[in-house]
Amino acid sequence: MNLRQLLNHINTFAPFDLAEEWDNPGLMVGSYKTEVKRVGICLDAVSEAVAEAGIQGCNVLLTHHPLIFRGLKHIDIDSETGKTIHEAIKRGVTIIAAHTNWDKAEKGVNATLAALLGIGKIEPMGEIGVHGKVIKCNLESFIRKVKSSWGLSRLDIYAETTPTKILRVAICGGSGAEFWHDALRVNADIYLTADMKYHELIDATRAGLAIGLADHGEMERASLPELENNIKAGGFETRLININALATPLRA
Repeated sequence: MNLRQLLNHINTFAPFDLAEEWDNPGLMVGSYKTEVKRVGICLDAVSEAVAEAGIQGCNVLLTHHPLIFRGLKHIDIDSETGKTIHEAIKRGVTIIAAHTNWDKAEKGVNATLAALLGIGKIEPMGEIGVHGKVIKCNLESFIRKVKSSWGLSRLDIYAETTPTKILRVAICGGSGAEFWHDALRVNADIYLTADMKYHELIDATRAGLAIGLADHGEMERASLPELENNIKAGGFETRLININALATPLRA
């Protein structure tokens, strides 16, 4: 099967028309005529991921975050984007992405994160998030469950008043700061996301919402096995490429 058939298959479970207007999913580097031998799947299109894909016999690399968001006026192979493009061409690896279309898919990032927490019935929350109920528990038990289920190294909690129980949970995988109003509107006991700034946290917590902040990459990486399952369902051979693009944070 060729790349266009792979993209058509992705469109069946993560329709590209779900993507946000600012997003850039689909083909990044390569040709639609590429005959797909094996699909590597990872979070970020960095040069190390392309190299590892080549080592593992993958001639297509499917990433969640697009390699190219905006138009390129030149390709500097000493820049991070340029290194990746150069590595891809050198190794004959075609790069594609499924971003906000995978975030919002029926079994995509947010749905997978909810399922991993045992939320059986999810409802949409605003443009991109979801919410639903977990088995009622205290905050400490909930933190342990989230960290274990999502493979997180940490989960930072912010709240004016510590929640006495957790029942309704709102989720937006990755950068979901702008959607805290939606989490408040659905009466969530806690909102799980990443990348909220100081003043956004002040506004959200003073409005009465508890926030659980995860690492952006760790949070979204939890959805990659489900993405792999969906690619396999189309008859494609796959490999998960375990490359962390972000340096490990130093702890004092």
